[in-house]
Amino acid sequence: MAGREKLKQKNEVRLVIVAIACLALLLIVGLSVALQRPLYVSQSSLTTTYNTPFANAYWKAAYFNDSQGTELAFFNFIFRDTNDSLGPVLSTIQFGPGLSGSYLDSAKFTFTSETPLTWPDVAFRIPINGLTPTQISRVNTQTVVISCQSLGLGGQGTEVFDFWFGIGNAGSYTTQSVVLTVNISGHIPQSALTEHSYSGEATFHIVSPPNGTLYVSDTP
Repeated sequence: MAGREKLKQKNEVRLVIVAIACLALLLIVGLSVALQRPLYVSQSSLTTTYNTPFANAYWKAAYFNDSQGTELAFFNFIFRDTNDSLGPVLSTIQFGPGLSGSYLDSAKFTFTSETPLTWPDVAFRIPINGLTPTQISRVNTQTVVISCQSLGLGGQGTEVFDFWFGIGNAGSYTTQSVVLTVNISGHIPQSALTEHSYSGEATFHIVSPPNGTLYVSDTP
């Protein structure tokens, strides 16, 4: 009888331990759901590769890849017109996540002139999908920033918007240039409790020679 009583007590202790473990797991999952964020996040920086579709100097692309070479995000910059001798020209930016199940969280595009006598002349138009909160701000005379947050379709859609771009100058007739820095961030959900976040950066040089024909390059 004493042996049966001890066995019963051991089983009861095991049940209590299992119940406590289950409650702890439910509490952790509930906390993650309530906060709408995982409790553990790993981070990495992506590598960037560049491409010139159809060998055109008015169209540049960047691809953001993880350490396995999987594309997690992409970016396209296109001039709709290249002659800025009469003022800013219509341009298009397109960006989004890759096809690997990643989510894009934010994107920032920074235009910075390379000399104090020139400045990026940027005017923003409403995104084609009209859903993404986007802000344009002039940091100083040499820098303009376009920021996109809370991307549409849960960060899985492709974003496209048009804007006017030109390079202002103080009466100079030499070659002018502006650096475009692209910063993206996103994440890959792994479970209810964990996810992997990533960030990437690409740099382009937008050049306006004396003849006023704009072109974009991924090299200085």
